Amino acid sequence: MMETDVANRNRTRVENTFRVIDLMEDLRDIWRQSAPLQNLTDSEKEKLKKKLEKARKAIEKIEATI
Repeated sequence: MMETDVANRNRTRVENTFRVIDLMEDLRDIWRQSAPLQNLTDSEKEKLKKKLEKARKAIEKIEATI
């Protein structure tokens, strides 16, 4: 049972890590599309904020397991 719990915890850490990486790639795409001035529309700003919040939550989940 303990090994299953550890395996599940580790799998979840990896999944959350990849989630954060994917979200950061999305942010980078937005920055690239809006370069060089990065004058973002309200829609783009909202999209960025949502992605950052999702990344923050995933990081908090990772930290909680350390």
